[in-house]
Amino acid sequence: MVQAIGGTATNVTYSNSARAAGLEYQLSRYQKQLSECVNCASAKTPQGKADIEAISGKISSLRLRIDEVASGSAARQPASANAAAAPAGVSGKIDVFA
Repeated sequence: MVQAIGGTATNVTYSNSARAAGLEYQLSRYQKQLSECVNCASAKTPQGKADIEAISGKISSLRLRIDEVASGSAARQPASANAAAAPAGVSGKIDVFA
């Protein structure tokens, strides 16, 4: 009997519009969160400034990903997306000796 080592990876293909919609949803959530952080009383504290900076970085990253999906470049790189999702040390090999 052949057993797989590690977890199984599911290869699901989404359309660019579905990816963009999901990313747009995440973007709107982060923008709302940023607005709340900027308008709260602790916005001027070091922790508040760090939170604002972190959320701003996430927003910038999402905007880049949305641009990639819109241009279709994300659809041409599925191997790198699957490699990033695999846990460290899991190579997708099958243990035939088990």
